[in-house]
Amino acid sequence: MTRQEIAEQIAPGELVEILQALVRTPSVNPPGDTRECAQVMASILRKEGINVELVPATDKLVNVVATLDGRTPGKTMWYNCHMDVVPAGSDWTKDPWGGELIDGRIYGRGSSDDKGGIASMIGSMFALKRAGCPFNGRIVLTAVADEETGSDSGTIWLIENSRVTADYAIVGEPTKDSVEIGNRGTLWAEVTVKGKASHAGRPHLGINAIHNAARAIVALSKLEFPDRDDLFEVPNGSVSVTMAQGGTKINTLADRCVFSIDRRMMPKHNADEAIEQIRRTIAGALEEGADFDMRVLKVWPPVMMDPSHVLIQTVVNAFEQVHGFQPRIRAKAGGTDASFINGMLGIPIVLHGPGASDRVHTADEYVTVEELVHASRVYSLATLELLS
Repeated sequence: MTRQEIAEQIAPGELVEILQALVRTPSVNPPGDTRECAQVMASILRKEGINVELVPATDKLVNVVATLDGRTPGKTMWYNCHMDVVPAGSDWTKDPWGGELIDGRIYGRGSSDDKGGIASMIGSMFALKRAGCPFNGRIVLTAVADEETGSDSGTIWLIENSRVTADYAIVGEPTKDSVEIGNRGTLWAEVTVKGKASHAGRPHLGINAIHNAARAIVALSKLEFPDRDDLFEVPNGSVSVTMAQGGTKINTLADRCVFSIDRRMMPKHNADEAIEQIRRTIAGALEEGADFDMRVLKVWPPVMMDPSHVLIQTVVNAFEQVHGFQPRIRAKAGGTDASFINGMLGIPIVLHGPGASDRVHTADEYVTVEELVHASRVYSLATLELLS
């Protein structure tokens, strides 16, 4: 059986059933509970005779690690995706947990982000196992528990506890007609502006922390990020203030105001530079007597692969074989677990999966059956080539 014939054995109906089973098992994060979804996924894999381990990072955040060995020892391919999904939210016209198949689309929370990727990766493992595992080395599939809230109990936990390593990694995030070679970095920080309380009728006796926070937020909004890379979905760095809270009473000047920052970094920059820029900007914006503290909450390092790397070129070639045209080479605006796989272990990464970025975290999220099948076939062809 040729590689193309192996890839073409992937059955659309089977992928639909796998995805429906996963979508119909909510794994919302926050609050974060993947126990039932992990059991459903493990059952699907075990029925095919694939080795599965449930790996709890906490009592509720359970990761799935599945392995498939080839005919002889060799390199390892890591399929990485995540089980946790964001809350459904409002404005749905379909059942967010129904997994309805309508006109070639499967609807539901997580269908694009990222349970569609899980289904396609499972389909690839099924096809390769049924063909007799005609490769050298090992495939490791991880479906992690908390990518949506920072990965501390998911991919990072698996890495820090030495549960997985590899020679190559495919991160199954939605990319539609693209092969993506990296993502912007992300810095989350919380700033507490400190003022001095006073009666609002005597404002000259106090220092208004809210006014000073506003000055700092305006200063941050004026930052410019001239470094541009058009491979990225958003080609520049960015900074956004996403939450703010301050004050205790309507007639009292606030002595504290807390706001949250989301800073996105291009590959040329790092978190230390971003932190210093934010500190300097805030310090320069405050009135005399006001002060601030800044606490860094989370960092995803930026990651960018060389487009000529063998992993990238192999996935590009597999895409072309499946689709009949070349993919766009792009990079993601948001953070992904590719940051940790590459940043902590130095493993080459590529992002490719069913679905599209503009559907994630939205009402009526969906993935098409065709996207599921195509991604699964791309995974299979690329893996057979790299583990040949």
